[in-house]
Amino acid sequence: MNHPTLSFITPLFNQLSETQAMLASLRASLPQELDYELILVDDGSTDGTRAWLATLDDARIRVYLNPHNLGFARSCNAGVALARGTLIGLLNNDLLFAPGWLAPMLAVLHEPGLRAGLVGNVQFRVADGTLDHAGVRLNLNGQFEHIRQFPAYAREAVEVLAVTGACMLLHKADFNAAGGFEECYVNGAEDIDLCLKLREAGKKIYLAPGSRIQHHVSLSRQAVSDRDERNSRALFARWRAEIKRELAREWVMRLSMTEPSDEGQALLNTLTPAFLATPHTAARTLAEAMLQQQEQRWACLLDGAAPDANLAARCNFSGLRFDAALDSFVLTETARLTVNALPCARNLYVCGRTLPCPAGHGLRLHIDINGLQQVQAPLRANTNFNAGLTHPLLLNGAPNVITLRVDLLDAAGQPCGSGHEQVVVGHCVVDEQVIQPG
Repeated sequence: MNHPTLSFITPLFNQLSETQAMLASLRASLPQELDYELILVDDGSTDGTRAWLATLDDARIRVYLNPHNLGFARSCNAGVALARGTLIGLLNNDLLFAPGWLAPMLAVLHEPGLRAGLVGNVQFRVADGTLDHAGVRLNLNGQFEHIRQFPAYAREAVEVLAVTGACMLLHKADFNAAGGFEECYVNGAEDIDLCLKLREAGKKIYLAPGSRIQHHVSLSRQAVSDRDERNSRALFARWRAEIKRELAREWVMRLSMTEPSDEGQALLNTLTPAFLATPHTAARTLAEAMLQQQEQRWACLLDGAAPDANLAARCNFSGLRFDAALDSFVLTETARLTVNALPCARNLYVCGRTLPCPAGHGLRLHIDINGLQQVQAPLRANTNFNAGLTHPLLLNGAPNVITLRVDLLDAAGQPCGSGHEQVVVGHCVVDEQVIQPG
């Protein structure tokens, strides 16, 4: 046992019964001939875990006790520092293993042509058997999420952006060269950060579809908290350029899809043909917009950022005529709202009312945002309206131009002229702030 091939590292914090079940299943699942050690790092457990650890009598098991709770990253780093194996297996204490789970991961890691930096596996929920993890991806909103679909082609190795830290295999030398887990994160985002560091070093991240385990997901993944949000913001700040490139790739793939997909469809329905004519430019614009929206959300949620008090002063209407009899502004032509120095907004709405129309006719309002998005809203005569969209695509560093025009529709719903004079604009809502014309 002076030089084991494989060192498993498991950080512990309470959950004694799950730890005991994990250890029993791990021991039973590993080949007898495997040269390994198991390093259990207790992070200040208070449920009897430390007393139980003192009873373990196995030359392959080593125990390290943190002086107090140091968190996931520091516990894993401490365990790796003690490891004598050339390979590292990082394992949560809420996993369940069956024979055969390890060999597919080792095969991927040892395949020279793959340049594997880190290997993860497929994980199913203990509670109901559903698939919980087949890698990690960026969704179109710019959020990391577990892939919950089994790979279409069950190859021996599937390259992914990242894998969860609940179960991962890599060379100790690669872990150390990458600097291990970054300890600035607090029990979250360390795994994705490590994957991105290895990718930056020229390594690839793989899923081994043939390796399948069970995971008590609810024990280790609670509801999203401010801590999780802070971890995410730190991750995005550290890797913004790489995340934007990956997100743009996701958008390029979505824009080129011929098969129907619900993801991103609501936004796609608003994009203009001219914008979509250059998909790579469109994808980069969409990626930047998603990141701006995430960053604005974190500023409000975590920093208590106040609404922009000067927004109204940077807004300007044109194409409206004040009607004294109505004491309101009426569209006389295509109207424009120009908003300066606003890189993103949560919403953009036009609010007003319609005037009487010729008998048998209707109205349709067109809202165009920077030539990138268009929204069409049918309007009824003599009624109030509120039309727009959430998360408009705004431009950073350039004026944002929102144009409004109105069609008069015949009885068949076809345009038959201008309906401008039939529409009164009360105000616009930009980023939840009311912008009055005039």
